[in-house]
Amino acid sequence: MEDSEADPAAILGVIRAETDAWLQRDFEAWADHWVQSPQTRRMEAWVSLGVRVDEGWDAIAARIKKIVERFPEKHTFAGRVRWEKVNVVIDRDMAWVTFDQIGSDTGEDRKRQLRILHRIDGVWKIGCAVVMECTVEEASCPLIEVDADVRILWTNRLARERMLGHPGLAAAAGRLRARRRERDVGLRDAVRSAFCELQSQRPLNVVPKQAWAVRLGEDAAGVSLYCWVLLEDGRVLISFDDAETIERRIACAREVFSLSPAQTRLARLIIDGLELAAASDVLQVSVNTLRTQLQRIFDKTGVRSQAALVRTLLSTEAPTK
Repeated sequence: MEDSEADPAAILGVIRAETDAWLQRDFEAWADHWVQSPQTRRMEAWVSLGVRVDEGWDAIAARIKKIVERFPEKHTFAGRVRWEKVNVVIDRDMAWVTFDQIGSDTGEDRKRQLRILHRIDGVWKIGCAVVMECTVEEASCPLIEVDADVRILWTNRLARERMLGHPGLAAAAGRLRARRRERDVGLRDAVRSAFCELQSQRPLNVVPKQAWAVRLGEDAAGVSLYCWVLLEDGRVLISFDDAETIERRIACAREVFSLSPAQTRLARLIIDGLELAAASDVLQVSVNTLRTQLQRIFDKTGVRSQAALVRTLLSTEAPTK
């Protein structure tokens, strides 16, 4: 049996009507678009709440009724919700749809969604829904999404603002580049490593969150500039101009490598680009004392150069519990 060309439109119409009924807090209209069976499933993954699975129509209906009663405010689909990356696949009386939904009753957030539908007596019904929260758009630091060739795919508002005249990064021909050519190799290598990790078969949750620090040189005042290549929401992202990240990673490194307060202060100055002589003036201790402290830091971290030390310190995440 060949599927009608109208089927994709009908399927998307069902999902849209189900979403609109939810926004209108019309439980009966919402429920009418679902397969009301013990095999029906609704799954959600939230950064703050974790994963929830409702098994069977009775459990799903009971939960949705409670939410409707608790949050009765009505919204409209138009102007509130939009879809991106819509993909519809149909095989006889089964169909699955994936899409990104931007906006909802809770705000201008992005959720990655999957719907599996079953055609019953000629009518498409939802048998399974998966909703996964994305948090990248809400980040408080500049973020740029890139592909394996460092082509820019997406930027958040902070990145668009700070990229203008940025001393360490630049966009050229649609690609992200380090302004200093000698630093560009490190950026490309870090992106390549991130994609290798992303495409591997190893679950990302078996190790601490991956991040690759890249030194971009110095600004006009001589302060060292860094960016980080990150894995978030199944994407490769580049973060920069993020002082909070530097402080957090130093604090993590202090815990992971058991650095003393004096060693931590020295490590922070090395990250800022100071040589031992300059650090000696800042800390009011001798260069020989700092050499001894630096050697002990090397021993604890397993590196043998200041450049490797900086990469290690700025790539350290808190250990998983």
